[in-house]
Amino acid sequence: MSLKKLFFPLGVLLMLVPAACTEKESDLGVDLQDPFTLYNGVRDTIYMSGCTIFDDSLWTAGYPFGIFGNYRDEVFGSVTAVTYSQITVASTTGINLTDDVTIDSVVMTLLVDTLYPVVPDSTPVPLHIIINQLAEPLKDSVYRVQYASQSMEESGVCFFDDVVTYYADSLRLRMREDIYPVLRQNCTSEEFAERVKGFSLRLADNENKMVSVDFSATDTRLTLYYHTENADSLRYVFVISGDAGRSMHFEHDYTGTPLAAIANGTADSIAGESLLYLEPLGGTRLRLNMQPFIDSFRVQHPWAVIHYAELLLPVNDIADTQPPVRIMANKVFADGVSGLVTDADFVNNSYAYAGFDGYYDKKKHCYRLRITRHLQELLRSGKDYGTELYIDARRTTAFRTVLNGTAAANGVRVDFVYTENNN
Repeated sequence: MSLKKLFFPLGVLLMLVPAACTEKESDLGVDLQDPFTLYNGVRDTIYMSGCTIFDDSLWTAGYPFGIFGNYRDEVFGSVTAVTYSQITVASTTGINLTDDVTIDSVVMTLLVDTLYPVVPDSTPVPLHIIINQLAEPLKDSVYRVQYASQSMEESGVCFFDDVVTYYADSLRLRMREDIYPVLRQNCTSEEFAERVKGFSLRLADNENKMVSVDFSATDTRLTLYYHTENADSLRYVFVISGDAGRSMHFEHDYTGTPLAAIANGTADSIAGESLLYLEPLGGTRLRLNMQPFIDSFRVQHPWAVIHYAELLLPVNDIADTQPPVRIMANKVFADGVSGLVTDADFVNNSYAYAGFDGYYDKKKHCYRLRITRHLQELLRSGKDYGTELYIDARRTTAFRTVLNGTAAANGVRVDFVYTENNN
């Protein structure tokens, strides 16, 4: 009898073990389980209005990445990007490069983050790079260039103008001797920044490429190699990364494109029933509005609880075959100021939001953003001042796209699940 009592709990335990294993969470579940299927309730769709807006009032000062180059296509026309940067010294006491120093060479190293259009790894890409001295310091107490539409004059001194080959991670540029007297200084760090001014970084006009540089990396630097009568193979590293000031200027030409009206000022926006155009670098952003839906739904379902809402952004066939990695969403407030939608805690919780946090879905050929709380707040307040969409890293990436319009068969829309809470 005691033996039977022993076997019985063991048998129960063995029956429970497989069940316990099936409860364990894994990344596989995130990939396979669409959150839209997790909720019981009424499924509905929001169709909205939308438009394309010029995004030229874009702050570019002080960012850890910079981009330079040119790009042209039939949809968006042409864009030119120039990066401006300071040259500073690492020591707070200043610099002492005296006349007894013989400069052997000066080399600028740029750690490349992205090349657009993307090429296969280890593919050699020739780049005609031009680096000129600025006519005035980029930054003292404030940046002289703060917005994408602003530019800076150059002094006429050219530090580099040549074709180099980019292979994988970085660019190594041997400067012209014109930079030698500029760097040969005996002064404080503040005086050095004032005298040297800084530099502009661009590609020659005939290039059709964009290069994004990581200025937060210590490998991005300017190195002076020199010797004296008493010592050979010396070097001094100037700072062009980290705390060194930098800014960017973007210039677009939309002549002959669907975007010409907003660029030349004859229209504030372009209606988005058919297509919505999304371009970085001070190009365009999108504004969506759900006010008619908010008004009617609040009357019909005053106690509705939103369990899940997803903004679907299908990509049109005319879009670039190299789409942006991610699209971000901002909520516009009554005073015109905007901030990330309330569901944007995916920034800190990528596990819960994986696949539905604005990243491009290759299989579905669209972008998906979870906006559950955002929609609930709009319904609670009764006001929608707009939801704006823009490309993530829009100051330092050239990837652009075209979305299906709000009235298209497979257009931009919100799919959501709700229940009535009448208690």
